[in-house]
Amino acid sequence: MHARPASKIAQIVESAYSDVWLCANSTKVDAASIIDILTLCAVKGTKIVIEIENQKDEMILDQIFDFFEAGFGEI
Repeated sequence: MHARPASKIAQIVESAYSDVWLCANSTKVDAASIIDILTLCAVKGTKIVIEIENQKDEMILDQIFDFFEAGFGEI
């Protein structure tokens, strides 16, 4: 994953009530941190799990999922 999509994910997470995590390659990182997201070394096809700590953040989960489904807006 490159810096631009990582930045957009961190921007989406800014409005979360609690922590949001991305998990890939046996690593769990803070989705609010661009640097942390980049350390996942996620390439195309990597399975990424999104974890939220508060049910109020389901909208954040949906927004991140939609961003992934849209190909990071780079299609």
